[in-house]
Amino acid sequence: MRVLLVRHGITEWNAGRRFQGQTDVDLSLLGRAQARALGKRLCDERFACCVSSDLRRARETAEVMLAEMSSPPKLRLEPDLREMHFGQWEGLTFDEVSARWPDEAANFRRHTLLAPPEGERWSEFDARVSGAFERARSEVSANDALLFVVHGGVIHALVRRLLGFGDRPAPIHVDPAGITELEVDGASAWMRLLNDRCHLDGLLPPLLP
Repeated sequence: MRVLLVRHGITEWNAGRRFQGQTDVDLSLLGRAQARALGKRLCDERFACCVSSDLRRARETAEVMLAEMSSPPKLRLEPDLREMHFGQWEGLTFDEVSARWPDEAANFRRHTLLAPPEGERWSEFDARVSGAFERARSEVSANDALLFVVHGGVIHALVRRLLGFGDRPAPIHVDPAGITELEVDGASAWMRLLNDRCHLDGLLPPLLP
């Protein structure tokens, strides 16, 4: 099974390096242009289904992207593919978090934080994302291609699970509108693309309509 994981287009909070979590932030103007570029990149691809987080930045990315495709798959919104809930950290930069919660911020950097203040536990996040992936996988045949439009944390969780990292963080970086592609065969998986952004070349805010 071919699995494409697309991170949503950029938002103003992404640009400001703020924790978004489950705060429902819109795409920026550049983010919508990135979504169109994604659609043009995938224009002639065929997918059994497109599954998206129901948060606006992911949903809008999926809708704009699919509108550019010649044979777009049906879009299904999946609340369990929302980003991790960062609790009191949402809307803050990491510097602001570090000033208010220095110990928790240090643990976050070391990947030893169980949960942000009033936020979601990492184990709960991983469980709901894995469950959503398995539901989508069970609804199509083994030789189909699946398209996901999700968040950076969700991509990390799925890569960590599918490539067998266990509780260790996946040593990857994913940018807004980047494409990561995996080939999944039963319990085995291989990475074919990581954070591919060639479709975004030349997309600069001053050039947008």
